[in-house]
Amino acid sequence: MARYETLAVPSGTASLDLVVRTAVEVLEAGGVLGHPTDTVYGIGGAAREEVDRRVAKLKGRSLEEFPVLRIALDAGALQTFFPDLEWTEQAERLAARFWPGSLTMVLGDGSGGAVAVRAEGHPVVRAVLREWKAPIGSTSLNAAGEPPAVTARQAGATLETMPEVDVPVLLMRAISRDLRLRPWYRSSPPHRSFFATEQYPEMR
Repeated sequence: MARYETLAVPSGTASLDLVVRTAVEVLEAGGVLGHPTDTVYGIGGAAREEVDRRVAKLKGRSLEEFPVLRIALDAGALQTFFPDLEWTEQAERLAARFWPGSLTMVLGDGSGGAVAVRAEGHPVVRAVLREWKAPIGSTSLNAAGEPPAVTARQAGATLETMPEVDVPVLLMRAISRDLRLRPWYRSSPPHRSFFATEQYPEMR
């Protein structure tokens, strides 16, 4: 069973200091965050391969089996930290229209591969990103073959089923009304992934 700490997210964004400071400390230590998003709860950490592999271990899957998003404040941050991403006109239009928000785009990485990216809209994660000053890696918080957690209770229950890792794990619980998560099918705009490079067709 994974051992983790939990912090309740206070009402509004003005009083997020403790949550943000603690989350950044976890990121600096190579740890793992369970965090709210615009759609479901996510799990991730610093945008590094060794952290991605810790997340994969928690989910009971190999890193090759599931995508780890790179989420940031905006397209500019993604372009700064990942300069080889292939931004087509279509990708730029989608980012301008839907970001920050639940839209995920898959962009070419300049070497024949692809990276899933998003500008996260949830105020808790955006506050962490501002303080961290870099993108983070994230994927849905769920065990292999299970649906993603959409409530704090489900997120905690899922973490309890996951194996232990030798780094800190922090669950940020969104409990106030204004930060309550919505299931993905009620999000606006609808949660979609687009392949937005010239070499990939758009996915609808």
